[in-house]
Amino acid sequence: MPNATGSAKSIDYRDEKTQERCGEPLMKGRHSKDVDNIATDGTSFADPSNEHFFLPKSRDRSKSVNGSIKNKRWEKIKGACTMQLLRRRLPIVEWLPSYNWSYAVFDFIAGITVGLTIIPQSIAYAGVAGLPLEYGLYSSFMGMFAYTVFGSVRESSIGPTAVMALMTFSYANEGGAAYAALLSFLAGAIELCAGLLNLGFLVEFISAPVISGFCSAAALTVASTQVKGLFGLKFSGSSFVEVWTGFFTNLSSINPWDAGLGCSSIVVLLLLRKLNSLKSLGSLKKVGCLRNRFVDGALWFISTSRNAIAVIGGCVAAYLLETNGLTPFTLTGNIKAGLPSFELPPFTINKTDMDDGNSTIFLTFPEICSELGAAIGLIPLIAILEQVAIAKAFACGKRTDSTQEMIALGIGNILGSFFGAMPITASFGRSSVQSASGVKTPLCNIYGGILVLLALGFMMPSLAYIPKAILASVIITSVIFMVELEELKPMWKSRRLELVPFGVTFFCCLFINMEYGILIGAGVHLFLLAYMAGSRPHPELIRIPGNKNAEEKVIVKADTNLYFPGVEKFRQVLNEATDGETCVMVDLSHVTEIDYTALKMLKSVASDYHKRGLMVLHFTNASPSVTKSISSALHSADIDFLIPNMDEDGCGQITDNV
Repeated sequence: MPNATGSAKSIDYRDEKTQERCGEPLMKGRHSKDVDNIATDGTSFADPSNEHFFLPKSRDRSKSVNGSIKNKRWEKIKGACTMQLLRRRLPIVEWLPSYNWSYAVFDFIAGITVGLTIIPQSIAYAGVAGLPLEYGLYSSFMGMFAYTVFGSVRESSIGPTAVMALMTFSYANEGGAAYAALLSFLAGAIELCAGLLNLGFLVEFISAPVISGFCSAAALTVASTQVKGLFGLKFSGSSFVEVWTGFFTNLSSINPWDAGLGCSSIVVLLLLRKLNSLKSLGSLKKVGCLRNRFVDGALWFISTSRNAIAVIGGCVAAYLLETNGLTPFTLTGNIKAGLPSFELPPFTINKTDMDDGNSTIFLTFPEICSELGAAIGLIPLIAILEQVAIAKAFACGKRTDSTQEMIALGIGNILGSFFGAMPITASFGRSSVQSASGVKTPLCNIYGGILVLLALGFMMPSLAYIPKAILASVIITSVIFMVELEELKPMWKSRRLELVPFGVTFFCCLFINMEYGILIGAGVHLFLLAYMAGSRPHPELIRIPGNKNAEEKVIVKADTNLYFPGVEKFRQVLNEATDGETCVMVDLSHVTEIDYTALKMLKSVASDYHKRGLMVLHFTNASPSVTKSISSALHSADIDFLIPNMDEDGCGQITDNV
């Protein structure tokens, strides 16, 4: 077997000298059969006089042995529970001792700013999820509190998102808030277990084109669901196709007041989004007041708080109109005030029978899980994808602890489920706001969470005047930028095949179902990967004519790893290469792995050579791992391993230009 130095001597990866040195005191002066019965002090366990090795004669010896075992176990436990591990699993322990008033000011500003953003967004996302609007706020504060203690990225802000709300909708529509809370609990449990078991690698099976297609479809679907609120329409249907079909069917029923308010709000929100960039316009670059520190800060604050400004402005306008006896807008109506009660998520449910609407059905936990189906696994998967991606985006090239992010997300979802929350994850928009606010530590989440609790306790009567058109405009302007059209151009230029999983995921999510869409897209991309990697080998067949000094040679040069989809094609080339007494060599210089199906094929071909009385099958340029795989599966009499430029005659001579 060839080794790395070119020697034909077989390679033993163990240290022979060490073996001799370690074995010498055991073997010296004794028969080999007694080696296993020798103690470290040279005495034999088999000697009756040394019976104490197996049966302790006294209780003291038993106690000492048990004590030593306990000590060793305790040492292992102490070794595992280090201060470094504690700081990784409880990041607050690392930054809290050095916390100061300067940090507190920045965190307070960031927390209040994000709080003003999350209140209108969470109310709107509750509507997307098909839940009472107060459940959006129920889902907002507990995740922030948990992330303060367990979060590792100060810029990350977790809470309700458009994608999580959309994936919750179909299940909340079936089982109400109980299903949403149970989904949050189960998602949190899976996320926590995935973090503790280091299963973050599973998200690597979802490729970037699949994620882009999923997010783009989710953004369009969420925006489409707001068409009814934006134009004051009422009709059944929530999917992309149903909404637009209902919209064009009910064009005559559009409320002009809602349509005018909603469309104008979208324009205003988009303008406010760019307000902070006003000073960069060519005609305004020379305006001195825009360079003032306080003016610049005021513009940034207005731009960042645009959603809250729109909601407050809509509430005031609707209230003033109502006091004058006018109700032109469709309002959200009463939102339940007060803090949510603390209780376990429901593991059994009395559900109304959808057939007759009068009787109730008692569902056990397994039956509920059966109804939730794929969402139990897909919701935590998507949540982890968003959480880790946002954490990496704000890490600025530094190492990101994905395990800790999953643990923090899992704990936040579990604790949130005790207050009726729907599944949550990190929000890129709110995280960007938090970063731009100059956040210093995750403690800013405390201030945002407290602001949400204050809104629940004191602001609910006022929020009943929010026009639905305003909420629709807030959601549309928040999610429309999630449509990743900018990804199409680089995919087209770099590798057009990547557009296939993107398109499949996008259209399946848009027209079939979000859950099945991402599964189908991931499956298609993995199939393409397997097809490209295994089923399309192009082995090169090189014939070297013989002469007086050397016989004719045929070299089959593999261009990729040998996997089961490409086995038959490689077999065809090998069969094509066999011609009488021709020497056949297989060049494995580009092969790092061979699966079992390919090994069976090589075994069959080598055995066929042997039966037909041909020369053995020769392998060259094989790596140690490939050599080991072939040697373990093929008969040594049917194969041979050659070293390039080492055999001067016969089949082993291979030049570098082959």
